[in-house]
Amino acid sequence: MPQSHPFTSYQRTNVQTADQRTLIIMLYDGLTRILRKAQQKIDAKDIEGAHNYLVRSREVVGELLATLKPEKGGEIGHNLKRLYSYAFNRIVEANLYKDSAMVEEVIRIMSTLREGWASMKQVEISDTPNTAERKRVSVTT
Repeated sequence: MPQSHPFTSYQRTNVQTADQRTLIIMLYDGLTRILRKAQQKIDAKDIEGAHNYLVRSREVVGELLATLKPEKGGEIGHNLKRLYSYAFNRIVEANLYKDSAMVEEVIRIMSTLREGWASMKQVEISDTPNTAERKRVSVTT
């Protein structure tokens, strides 16, 4: 059995032991990295590379949407759902047109949301996703 890279093991342990707020911040960070890579590929006219990174970023936003419970979050939850849906659609459009400006718009939105989550004090969240749900989307580059 091949040994995994120590950093990969460290990352896996971080994801498996993190609280929900930290996981969301990790998703935002990973999403931003993936979107930046997509921009680089768009600028380099690497259509396939850009497509691959944009599909991965769409999957991360899809994960944020899937784990969101707007009915529990009230107005904030519903606003997040709208923002995630908008970001998802912009990523689809950016992939269709290979438009770096659309990617930048999603980065700005997600960076603002990340700052909000990072500045919040830890709140008690009762519905922490199980480990299997956390592993569905890879945010490493």
